[in-house]
Parts: sequence; C-alpha cells; structure tokens
Amino acid sequence: MKALQILLASTLMLPLASWTQEPAPLAAGTVAPVAPHVGLAPGDQVDVHLYDFPELGGVIHAHVDADGTVHLPYAGTVDARGKSPEELQNAIGDALKTKGIVKDPNVTVEVLAAVNMTVQVMGEVHTPRSVPVFAPMPVSYLLSQAGGTTNFATHTVTILRNGNDAPISVEYDANAPTTAALNTVVQPGDVVSVSSRGVFFVAGEVNRPGIFPIGGSMTGGMLASAPVKNMTLLEALAQAGGITPVAARSQMRILRTQNGRREEIKVDEVKLYKGEVADPIILPNDIIYLPSSYIRLATNNLFATAVSGVVAAVQLKSF
Repeated sequence: MKALQILLASTLMLPLASWTQEPAPLAAGTVAPVAPHVGLAPGDQVDVHLYDFPELGGVIHAHVDADGTVHLPYAGTVDARGKSPEELQNAIGDALKTKGIVKDPNVTVEVLAAVNMTVQVMGEVHTPRSVPVFAPMPVSYLLSQAGGTTNFATHTVTILRNGNDAPISVEYDANAPTTAALNTVVQPGDVVSVSSRGVFFVAGEVNRPGIFPIGGSMTGGMLASAPVKNMTLLEALAQAGGITPVAARSQMRILRTQNGRREEIKVDEVKLYKGEVADPIILPNDIIYLPSSYIRLATNNLFATAVSGVVAAVQLKSF
C-alpha cells in the first residue's frame, strides 16, 4: 500500500510536459492525412498598397509566381505561399524595415483572385459564385453572399471539404435556423452545394397549369407557403389553383418515370377529396393530368349558349 502511495505521488509531481507526448508514429503502410492547403498559392493575384511611396501610384498589381513569391518595388522578393493577406502585408512591412527603407511601413494587401482562399457556392442559390474567404465563416454567411437560396432549394446543404475529410450535410432553414446549422463553419477552399427539391407538372383542367417546386408555390418569385418535405397530391392541386368545373375528376392521372420507364397512376379525385383513398406523395418530375369531361364540357357550352341567347333577347327587346 505504501509503495502504491509513493507511485501516485511521484506521478502527480511529474511536469506537465510529460503529459504532452509526441503522437505515436504511423504504422507501416498507413498514409498520413493531408491537411488542406489554405492561403495564397502560385497564380493568385493581389493588389499591394504601399502608401509610403506615392510615386508608385499607391497600388501595385502583383501575382504569385510559381515559386510562391511576389516581387515588389523596394521590398524585393517576398514569400507569399500559404500566407493570409494580413500575413503577407506583415512580411512586406518586415522586408521594408529590414532593408532600412521605412521604419514604420504602411502596407495593405487586397486579394483579387485566390484559388485556396475562396469558397464555391453552387446549386439552388440565386447567384452561384466564388466567395472570398480568409478565415472560417458560418455557412449562413456564405449563402447570403450568394443571394440566398431559391424557391427550388431544399433544407439540405452539403459542404465538400478541401482535403481528405468526408463531405458533411447540414439541415439549414433560413427562416428557422438550428443551433447546429448556425455553428457549422466553412473553411477556405471548401465547396458549398444547396440541393434542389425538384419540380412537378400540372396540366389539363386546373386553374393554373404549370411547373411548381415540390414543397411550396411561387407567387411573384417568392414562396407563398412554407416548404414541406413531402407534398401530397391534394397539396399539389392546391398549388395549381384547384380543378375547373369541367374536369373529369374520376379520371385524374399521375405520370411518373422510374428507372427509365413511364408509369401511369389513376386517381379518383372524388374519392380522394372524401378521404376514401390515400393521398399519394408527389415525387420530383411527376406529371399530374386532369382530362376534360365531355359531358360537363357540353353541358357548360349549352348553358353558356342559352345565357348568351337570353342576354341577346333582352338587348333586342330594349330597342
């Protein structure tokens, strides 16, 4: 027991450095993970402002050479590879001080184009583009820089990491963002992709035939209702303004293509409205078609003709 107490005491008295050991070497045949390269790289373009030298016009347009350096008046050759804009301007300032040209240099660097210091935002956003990013940023910031999501966007945002990390998916709702979504950050060099909800088509005897996004309708370019993940047939008909009086309600069809083959699903809208049959889920690229009822169409035409005749007779009588 006494020996155990001495061992514990000696362990607690070990310096902190003994706990911070170097990681164990990789086993033979194991490939070390590659850290994503972030910072300026060959081919990138920057504007360097040297405010202490007005004869230079205030700004110098420079590009990073193949060896990772930039060449500037007075400062000479400065290593830029892997540096952030702030680190590069500090390096330029240090070069000017080392050469004894300026004691307290006033230098700023503006990145014009950088492969590793941008994030590609694509998919269902209003303005897909490359967004300059010099530090980790929330995914909400990147989406806002791309104009926000379109009416056809889902709540699923995929982030492709710059490196060997696996892609991650984030459930992001701009109207009600979760804590997990707000805490998700995007690194320089990543790719952000917003997936599409898909569309369905409505044709025939409906009040507003057309193409609609699954999960919500469009009115003036905006969503007229809150998006839903699964849209039913009745909800789809509501998006199309409902059916017309001359529709053959019992002859409604859903045309669906799966695995390259066209499938026709017959739905009796009368029974559907009464709740006697299940309300089917609409899938992307479904075509909903309501044919005309010839009997109702003929009756409607006869009624319209009769009304027109009565109106004409009343007008003639008035003369």
